[in-house]
Amino acid sequence: MSGFIVVAFASLLMQQAAPHPSTQAPYRAPAIRPFEPAPDSAREQAQGDAEGDLYRRPLEAPVVVEAYVRSYEFTPSDIETVYEQGVASAEIRADQSAGPLDGGWRMVDAAGRPLYDLVLSDPGVGPVEGGWRNRSGWGPATSDGVVLTLDGAGALTLERTANGWRGTLTVDGQTRPAALIRPD
Repeated sequence: MSGFIVVAFASLLMQQAAPHPSTQAPYRAPAIRPFEPAPDSAREQAQGDAEGDLYRRPLEAPVVVEAYVRSYEFTPSDIETVYEQGVASAEIRADQSAGPLDGGWRMVDAAGRPLYDLVLSDPGVGPVEGGWRNRSGWGPATSDGVVLTLDGAGALTLERTANGWRGTLTVDGQTRPAALIRPD
């Protein structure tokens, strides 16, 4: 009997749902690489900088606010400053290469009531993919830039507006106005 249970349990483990077929291309290294400092980046000490403590001594007793004479933290080193600037620059470049549908959206009806929450990945060229959810479920979403298809929930024709997208939502043959806005 116990052998039957083990076989039944093993067969349940093997019966996993197949992943959703994706139209998105396989992973490739990003065109905009993460920040990588040059080998000689900020290695020379800036002129006029005096030798000083880079790190605070460990606390041996509680410190009251009145005990601080200067700033609360040490000034970042040159390499820390270069790193922070590089990360900020890489984030800006990545945001600039994303398409207009990239990110989180909320679909609302004409009265502004929420219908669906969406998260879309828009690489700027090619198909847009993502997912949708509402109180009754969730599913994949795709777009060709003209129609946003919510698998199992309908389709929204897209027209760009000043603060998002609007169009006509078609669900089970019935149409009504809807809009995509950025959630607060």
